[in-house]
Amino acid sequence: GLISLKKEMPAVRLPVLMKEAQHRKIILPGKIVTYSSLYRLLLAEGLLQNIPGDTQDRRRFESENPNDLWQSDVMHGPYVTAEGKQRKTYLICFLDDMSRLICHGEFYLYERLGCFLDSFRQALLKRGIPRKLYVDNGSAFRSHHLEHTCASLGIVLIHSKPYQPEGRGKIERFFRGVREQFLSVQKITTLESLNEAFRHWIGSYNDRIHSITKEAPLKRFTRNIDCVRPAPKDLEDHFRKVAMRTVAKDRTIALGGRLYEAPVALIGKRINLLYHEHDPARVEIMHNSKTYGFAV
Repeated sequence: GLISLKKEMPAVRLPVLMKEAQHRKIILPGKIVTYSSLYRLLLAEGLLQNIPGDTQDRRRFESENPNDLWQSDVMHGPYVTAEGKQRKTYLICFLDDMSRLICHGEFYLYERLGCFLDSFRQALLKRGIPRKLYVDNGSAFRSHHLEHTCASLGIVLIHSKPYQPEGRGKIERFFRGVREQFLSVQKITTLESLNEAFRHWIGSYNDRIHSITKEAPLKRFTRNIDCVRPAPKDLEDHFRKVAMRTVAKDRTIALGGRLYEAPVALIGKRINLLYHEHDPARVEIMHNSKTYGFAV
């Protein structure tokens, strides 16, 4: 149905296509289809080739406005001393495509989803909400948690094709600069001192004239600041995990080794639970895009 609809409306963007599919009941009420999954489906069918602005060689592409597109990737960093051991670090960065501004960058001891989401959250708080996020094809970027967070914030999540990193060329060039200009002159000891020095270096990078744009990233970013959508006050809620459960006859649902009660009206229904692992007292119940408050 979605493929036929795209062939019928070849020039429309994904948000318009999604709304039309919902209107025609191709996407049934209550059925969640993310922009990223729709993008991958149409890309696999070769139906995104003629969309204006979509280009195979993204090295030549530049977004028109700040926060139109962010690129993100992970770079293997130096070893530091942590808990008496030598531990490898990983640099997680978010770069604004139009301005080359580094929205946030931080070294972590793990290349895990939790670290990526922590860096992502800080980037959003600092620089607002991007319209698209372009990431690697790795397992950390293929999680339902990340897809849900992006969809909740209205961000289109795009994955690069396996073994074709050209689309992330700008952030790859930035990483090369990190190695040559930052890490080459650092005497690394701890993760804290590494990140402290990196924060100062990022500040100078964002204020320095970029060799390609001939303009400082921060100045270029703020020139069209009215295009930037600030992070919502409830940003933390958009990072909650989602679990699907069926409400038992006695109204109970199990999550994380705990039993919760749901409203009587939801007995036998398939529901979504939105939660943070560190806050088991606040588990929100959702059914057909409607909230039923917090589970008891």
